[in-house]
Amino acid sequence: MGRDDTRGVAAELRSLTVDIDTGRWSDTVITKVDLSVPARQITALLGGPGDGKTMIAYALTGRLPDSARTTGEVLINGNVGYSPQDGIDAFTPDRTVGAQLQQLELRYRSWTVEQACAAAHYPFDALNLLPQHNSAGQIQRASIAAALLTGPDILVADAPTASLDQGTAFGVWKSLREYADTGAALLVITHDLPLLAATGYADRLVIMSKGQILEAGTMAELSVSEDPRVQMYFRGSLG
Repeated sequence: MGRDDTRGVAAELRSLTVDIDTGRWSDTVITKVDLSVPARQITALLGGPGDGKTMIAYALTGRLPDSARTTGEVLINGNVGYSPQDGIDAFTPDRTVGAQLQQLELRYRSWTVEQACAAAHYPFDALNLLPQHNSAGQIQRASIAAALLTGPDILVADAPTASLDQGTAFGVWKSLREYADTGAALLVITHDLPLLAATGYADRLVIMSKGQILEAGTMAELSVSEDPRVQMYFRGSLG
């Protein structure tokens, strides 16, 4: 199930700066970010609202808006899967979730729908529902299943467990850990530091603030950081 090769695929940002100019509004949303996403590892990206986490995901998956101007480099070695912050964005509204997942299975022939749904903890009895008839938690899990069906070398998941109860979130994280162990490189945007601390599933944490990376390292390394903005996360005050 999933990938079975051991290539050293990874994604990397090198001194990436992203400026947004819509004509009515302009800002620098990412400033000189260096970030690596190694194979066989889960890199967990944390930060507050507006700190640039989703823009990082967009940069890695080729989804930056037309109004974006970039400098620096985005390096990708392998195919990229993406589970968006709003899971419903992974689907078109006029076909059932099951039909759309089946199409991905036939196109990529990497996972079966049954395998992907089991890994994402998406209920089989919801497959015949239209995306908008799923709960927030259900459609988020469906989007994870959709990403897994592409058999990605690099998987970017934006807040994949934000709408889930603790037990289901634990199961999804366990599946993500197992997928990384097949050789994939995972970048997971999350606020669930307590679960990460309890499970140890993340190999590295990267903490952002105002479009820049404050610190990156293991849970143990960051827990003794002298930066008060990093320590805020370990006091349970997530921004």
